[in-house]
Amino acid sequence: MEATLIITIVFVLFFILLSSGQPVFAALATTSIVGILLLQGPRGLGAVSGVLYDRLNSFTLVAVPLFILMGEAVFVTGIGSELYTAANSWLNKVRGGMAMASVLACAVFGALCGVSIAGAAAIGSFAIPEMLKRGYHKSLAVGPVTAAGALSLLIPPSIAFIVYGEVADESVGKLFLGGVVPGLVLALLMVIYIFVFCLFKPHYAPIPTEVISWRERFKSLEKIWPALTLIALILGTIYFGVCTPTESAAVGCVGSFLIILMRGKLGWKVIREILQRTMLTTGMILIIFASAMLFGYLLTRLQAPQMIISLVQSAQLPPWAVLTLAMAILIVMGMFMDIVSVILISTPLLLPMMLELGHSALWYGIIVGITCEMAVITPPIGLNLFVIKGVSPDYITLQDITMAALPFVFVEIICLIIFIVWPDLCLWLPNRMG
Repeated sequence: MEATLIITIVFVLFFILLSSGQPVFAALATTSIVGILLLQGPRGLGAVSGVLYDRLNSFTLVAVPLFILMGEAVFVTGIGSELYTAANSWLNKVRGGMAMASVLACAVFGALCGVSIAGAAAIGSFAIPEMLKRGYHKSLAVGPVTAAGALSLLIPPSIAFIVYGEVADESVGKLFLGGVVPGLVLALLMVIYIFVFCLFKPHYAPIPTEVISWRERFKSLEKIWPALTLIALILGTIYFGVCTPTESAAVGCVGSFLIILMRGKLGWKVIREILQRTMLTTGMILIIFASAMLFGYLLTRLQAPQMIISLVQSAQLPPWAVLTLAMAILIVMGMFMDIVSVILISTPLLLPMMLELGHSALWYGIIVGITCEMAVITPPIGLNLFVIKGVSPDYITLQDITMAALPFVFVEIICLIIFIVWPDLCLWLPNRMG
């Protein structure tokens, strides 16, 4: 059977299974096995176990459960609310300061947890009720938290970068450092948007009446120094070449449990809950990873990437059009699948096309991180939308949250354009890595 026909059958079957409600890993594994049978017959199934073992036998992947464990441990410390309180105390007299504080708190929390839903839940559960109580309009209360929660995908340690680095055979340490500048720029753009929005609609964000002294502002920083120290330790050891990302993840785990111990919250019940959530999240990611690796093996044997490159070359599209098409594919995929699945499925197909255009795998990985941020706040399957709905009052609907988050998609598009036009901005820090 011709390779083109097999590819068509495989993708049609994949979308049928996905639309019928099958889990992503089941749809990937089923279509992969069907494709291997069509390509090589029953004897081809002998390669399945070898592919899975070879792909999962990776030192880099050990960082996935470690960073998830660190994030879960940080979540129970209550640092999220303290980060928000500290940021809010410094922005107390700025109109829209509470919304800006939620963005900054999400950015810092993102450096402690590589999963976007954790950041959105940790900050949103505290910030949204506070803003609503102070008279903020519901759209300004939920929109910034929904969008800024996704900063965990870009600001290291990002699980998305670990997965991409493993698939693309790119340095995870450089990807981590490459995400720092775009993450900070995106957070700054969100703050600027909130400031401009409040100039035109000041009634959406009343200025608090209480007075916060400078002593109280500096005192609020005392509670968050363990978090800032842990962030500096993780990124610093990677930047100076002292630790690999996996080793820095282990350092982060120890540090997060020390914070729990310092706060007197360490007990068997807490440890059991942290480990249970870590195992569930890790299991979900790795089973998708294994299925996607099998799918990638099939596409490689069918020479699907080469076919796509030939198709693009024959269409004679300008480079900007090819890049725009690739980003659009990622956003559409992210509307219906989780980010790990999007990266694992799209990278084997789109990365060769980017390399053919002369882009580096490192730069493309960072661009993917920015693009995936849009995916988690766009319907119908934007995970952050559902997380914020879960921590918001009942009278705030999912439609309210979606409409409040959509303006931030345009903010993220501006950020994406900046780092496409000036790629050296995101490559500057990793190029100076020790």
